[in-house]
Amino acid sequence: MLPLEGYRVIDLTHVLAGPCATHHLCCLGAEVIKIERPGSGDAMRALAMQPELDGLAPGFRALNAGKKSLVVDLADPSGRQSILDLARGAEIFVENFRPGVAKRLGLGPEDIRAVRPDVIYCSISGWGQSGENASRGAYDHVIQAATGMMMMQGGGDDVAPMKVGFPVIDIATGISAAEAILAAVVRRLRGDNGPITIDVSMIDSAIALMSGPAATVLSTGVPPGRVGNRGFVGSPGAETFATSDGHISVAANTMGQFSALCRLLGRPELAGPPYIPAGLASEAFLANVATDELRGALNAAFASASAADLETKLNAAYVPAARVRDLLEFLRDLYPKTPGIPVDGEPLAFGPAFRQEGAERPSLTPAPRLGQDAELMAAYIGSDAKAG
Repeated sequence: MLPLEGYRVIDLTHVLAGPCATHHLCCLGAEVIKIERPGSGDAMRALAMQPELDGLAPGFRALNAGKKSLVVDLADPSGRQSILDLARGAEIFVENFRPGVAKRLGLGPEDIRAVRPDVIYCSISGWGQSGENASRGAYDHVIQAATGMMMMQGGGDDVAPMKVGFPVIDIATGISAAEAILAAVVRRLRGDNGPITIDVSMIDSAIALMSGPAATVLSTGVPPGRVGNRGFVGSPGAETFATSDGHISVAANTMGQFSALCRLLGRPELAGPPYIPAGLASEAFLANVATDELRGALNAAFASASAADLETKLNAAYVPAARVRDLLEFLRDLYPKTPGIPVDGEPLAFGPAFRQEGAERPSLTPAPRLGQDAELMAAYIGSDAKAG
């Protein structure tokens, strides 16, 4: 059995963070009933912008495979009643409206607990459910700007702020919500019958991703420098280098790794005085020794080397290294050699980023078309129930 088999989730989420959370629950075996607005459904369907895809845009498919879709008009009293009726049979309720909207719709935590006292109620938002910032809007790149994440990308003070190239905070928020819900399931299994209301925010998720730099800033009062494509340890061998056939990112952090790197570059002398202090243990981290002279010598050595050749040789010498690829190259060439991650049945959906020995792999049906499971409403809440 998948761990959440037999659990039902009412999913009032849209776009990325919320659907990511319920996607993880779905991959773990839960039945996820996605509630969508009439006409357009989840904005990620892109019905108006890409009608040729029939509401199944790749981004939507990736986070909604295996779910069921019901169309409900939450502005209609009968729609609200339908959700309450559905909630009676669900252990988990997830929403990502702006704070206060669910309560205004009559679908807040207390409303759902009135029909399902043991429900696990999870709210996902940009800035949390309380506090003076709670009403602020949020999208991934806006949170990257607000939290300082955007100012940490790129190298040099003269470089414009740069966001991470994919919605990293949205996905981290979804994973955080799924983690919190799983912890709540464990509470229930241990006999805790008290109310469980979960508040997951993009702000908290961003800080969790930046916990190391954030802790340093709190202790020093100094904002972090911009390290560009260098490793965070500060070793001269932990950087992204230009080669004769592209770029390669290397993590030669320790003395032993750096010695192997210099040997493979044909410049073994760079791993000793005057560049590196003598007598360092093999496992010693080479922090703060990346002088301009040493970096220049390394750049020159890499410039005449092959990234593809170095990638093979460095990894054979236990020095982590990877040729810089685009996502297509990775998915085509490297990802198939890492078995056990994609779900079966829906090739554009990926499962949670972990594996359990002997555990069943999820097999998800294709993402649903808008409202395709309307005939199941009667089975869920009775033949006289009305969807909006």
